[in-house]
Amino acid sequence: MAFRTLQTSVWLLLLISVCLHFMTSNRTAAMIIREKCECVEETGSVQWRKITDFTIIQKDPLCNKVQIILQLSGKQVCLNPDSNQGKKLQKCWKGIKFNTQRKKSCLKLNKKNGPKKPKRL
Repeated sequence: MAFRTLQTSVWLLLLISVCLHFMTSNRTAAMIIREKCECVEETGSVQWRKITDFTIIQKDPLCNKVQIILQLSGKQVCLNPDSNQGKKLQKCWKGIKFNTQRKKSCLKLNKKNGPKKPKRL
């Protein structure tokens, strides 16, 4: 009788340890697979007329910096968010209240060689 309870206890311990192993290994694997910043190298500026589109990614838990990804004809370039051009794009993006339909207005040049300020509706 004592042998049977000992055998049941051993099987129960084995089952619990296997379950714990799979639970912790899945959690570890999920923590290892993390996204990182998309921008590894950044440029200081790009000619305004060459920019066809842009994307601004705000800070998040996976990347602790603002990322500005510029779409040029055929390639993508990351812009330094602390550069003058990066600050102008961010200011215009906030000015249009993150409206993707009005995003092109941030790329139009004015006489000062920068984007036009968006019109208030």
